[in-house]
Amino acid sequence: MEQNQDLYKYAGLILKYLREQATAAERQELEAWLEHDVRHQQLLESLKDQETLRDAIAFHDTIDVDADWQAVLARSTQATPGRRVTWRRIAAWTAAAAAVLGGVIVAYNWRTPDTRPGKMMAGTSPQIKNDVLPGSNSATLQLGNGKTVHLGNQPEGAIKEADGTTIAQQPGGLVYNKSNEPHAAALFNTLSTAKAGQYQLTLEDGTRVWLNAASSLRFPVHFTNGERRVELTGEGYFEVAASPGKPFRVMVQQMEVLVLGTHFNVGAYSKVVKTTLITGAVKIQVKDNRSWQLAPGQQANVQGDQVRIAAADTEKAIAWKEGIFFFKDDDFREIMEQVARWYDLDIHYEGPLPVKRISGNISRQAKLSQVLEMLNFVSGANFRVNGKDVTVTLSK
Repeated sequence: MEQNQDLYKYAGLILKYLREQATAAERQELEAWLEHDVRHQQLLESLKDQETLRDAIAFHDTIDVDADWQAVLARSTQATPGRRVTWRRIAAWTAAAAAVLGGVIVAYNWRTPDTRPGKMMAGTSPQIKNDVLPGSNSATLQLGNGKTVHLGNQPEGAIKEADGTTIAQQPGGLVYNKSNEPHAAALFNTLSTAKAGQYQLTLEDGTRVWLNAASSLRFPVHFTNGERRVELTGEGYFEVAASPGKPFRVMVQQMEVLVLGTHFNVGAYSKVVKTTLITGAVKIQVKDNRSWQLAPGQQANVQGDQVRIAAADTEKAIAWKEGIFFFKDDDFREIMEQVARWYDLDIHYEGPLPVKRISGNISRQAKLSQVLEMLNFVSGANFRVNGKDVTVTLSK
């Protein structure tokens, strides 16, 4: 890490030099670094090429590779007490720590002195003839009568339910209006996202829900009988509106999350259901009626009747909602599963997988080529892309 930090430091100096923003002291420090190793001089010369420099800057604008997580966390604790540290601020801190051309310099130092660095995507980019765009706001809404409405980025007016309920389509997603009229029978809707889709909705009680890709939420158009109950598959983030006497319940697989007014994330893509509490309080209950109450900053991992409560990385848990892929000591296959859901890919593996745990972050608005470039850089994996099929091999 110390070596990488030095490289990131000089990357920042190079950027200032190329932009003619370096002070006299910075220029002197950079010149000493250049004289220390001929490869440093070769790197600087290569970056004077406008195309290479443009690629390097564009690369960094999207990605933070192998960031110094401890430094980020240390800085985040210096924020004003009670003030939530936003992902944009953390991204800015990590970007400053890594510097603009850090990834290019590290990659260059991995090569032999006789090898020109060129583009970092040399092993993958040429094979992506038509790059894959990231997912977007898209979903389908199944109404109470079974009719399906397709939803996208552009609102297309209000939707009418069979009982006369008006469902507004707004830039922030669907909004169900509260009704004081009595309703004889419960009417259920289901909001579903496919791969490469995400969506938001506001339930009639004011609860806001974000659905990640390949997820669904079944919910009543109007909450009746003194309770609020929804059913989730996949992953969702909830900001539950407080309603005394009306607990909010999320049913997921064979467990229940009981909420009294809080912000939390539930991920259930696998057999393990992960519930991460951001604020407030929730109670996890499994099928044999055993239950555990979480405190803010805790995560419950439930698999069948096995429950494990541990401290959570809350920023990581909700990074998808903030538009970021966040990897911190993560397994390569699990990372590829996230990428596959967001870009609607079929992943194939040839040979062994990288055993190294992966750290880094990148915008979910990046193109597939940029994401694979980051993963190639931090893991050594190579990728062959053919449409939506991605084949993964390990560098030899």
